[in-house]
Amino acid sequence: MSLLAAWFWPKVSDRKNAQFAINEAFCVAVALAAITAIFATVEVLRDGTEGFAAEAFGSALIFAGVGFGIYRKSRIAAISGLVLYLAGRGYAWAKVGPNLGVIPVLIALAFLHGVRGTIAYHKLPPRPAELPSLAQSFAALEQNPPESNTVVDEGKEGNSAHRLRPYRTPNRDVHER
Repeated sequence: MSLLAAWFWPKVSDRKNAQFAINEAFCVAVALAAITAIFATVEVLRDGTEGFAAEAFGSALIFAGVGFGIYRKSRIAAISGLVLYLAGRGYAWAKVGPNLGVIPVLIALAFLHGVRGTIAYHKLPPRPAELPSLAQSFAALEQNPPESNTVVDEGKEGNSAHRLRPYRTPNRDVHER
């Protein structure tokens, strides 16, 4: 699968890829909320506007909430984000006319990946309870450095030509096995 095909339809069968799809939808929702809030602020500050553009600020708040829900891996928030975005694009299409660009398609695709990612994430088996965190794993390595084995060529024929010999550290003497 090519890189472009993997981006347009990523696999969400494991936890890492599902999390990537969720993060993509989260970033798009936050960016959409920020851009909508900026445009609403510009519209309010312009001279000659009639009334307060509350629906634009409401839309920004809704997408910020959807983004938070997607960040928390909520399937309902992901589906709501996709439906609200498509409904908004449909409303704009009906009001202004058809104007299909690349960016709206990519945004809709990112929300669709978020839906797929959140659904797949909840279908995956839970992590084991005794699984250590990454910080705990590194702390354990610092306490007990691993003994590394080196391959030594003994010059013998056949499968026994290579044998593992423990690495001798300066602090301890390790006997051959």
